[in-house]
Amino acid sequence: MTGLGTILNTTCILFGGLAGLFIFRSISINTQKSLKSLLALVSLIIGFMMIWDGVAGSFPLHIHWSELKTSGKGFRNGDILEPVGGKAARSARLQVTSVSTEGVIKGIKINVPGDYSEEPIQPVKLNYPNNIIGAGRNASVNLAFTEETRGWVQCIYLFFLIILSLGIGNWIGSKIGIQKRLNKLGLNAQNKFNKAAQKNEEKHPPNEGFITCTLLFCIGPMSLLGPIQDGLNGDIQILVIKSVMDGISTMTFATTFGWSVILSAIPVLVYQGSLTILASTVKQWLDDLPEAALLLDSITASGGFIIICIPFLLLNIRSIQIANYLPALLIAPCIVWLLFS
Repeated sequence: MTGLGTILNTTCILFGGLAGLFIFRSISINTQKSLKSLLALVSLIIGFMMIWDGVAGSFPLHIHWSELKTSGKGFRNGDILEPVGGKAARSARLQVTSVSTEGVIKGIKINVPGDYSEEPIQPVKLNYPNNIIGAGRNASVNLAFTEETRGWVQCIYLFFLIILSLGIGNWIGSKIGIQKRLNKLGLNAQNKFNKAAQKNEEKHPPNEGFITCTLLFCIGPMSLLGPIQDGLNGDIQILVIKSVMDGISTMTFATTFGWSVILSAIPVLVYQGSLTILASTVKQWLDDLPEAALLLDSITASGGFIIICIPFLLLNIRSIQIANYLPALLIAPCIVWLLFS
């Protein structure tokens, strides 16, 4: 389900805020350290998995055989149909080769085998692709998939292209000052929290908690990368980590600012939901490109390198300007498309 990650993130903020108000008045330092260590470990694992999947190929499944299950009616000879379901970088295309006078499908062939990471549930319903309107309905097929792995030479070549993209992205991000601008916003939010914590006995204006949490929950790399991954691949792993982090943070902020921190769930829902919808729209455009799997894999691998930097920040091991690498999410697929198209 597209958008599930943002829904989970919003829910964690709501429950974290309520827990901070009514259940947990504070979280011990040891508990916070344990949670940070756990999140750092999970981030590291997910980051390496993303790099491996992106380089080795996230979409190795291709259709090599199809058989009509239900022939439907109202179809015309030459109709192009798309299997419904599964997770695909590029959906398969099946072409109707013969029909009866009533439009019942008599023959069908595979035009495009597609690139899938997850098979659809059998039998697979057929629809017209990209919102094309047609009279046919109620057709379904049984499909068989074959798995094709990416060669080592291509994997190594793609890996170095990703490293190159990250280097260019970091240079552009540094010139633009992405991290510096985000640091200023984050510092303003942190100062608000510190001042409020020092004067905890005083009543704070409702907008303070709302603004502080909104800034912190919307300015990080995960708030950009997570919704993009959700919209492009249906992958919510990054947003799961962010949801836990935001829930814990909201719990802490609620003890200082009160109920207003819960309202930050609204801009998070709007911001991340909009990014997911935008990414889903881009995915529909990518569906027509033969290089769609490579382009999505380049984004996944680039995102993996960014994610493995997060544990260094969580555990205060080293300061890394993560946000400066964000342009690589756009540069990597552009380089791959230019070299592989």
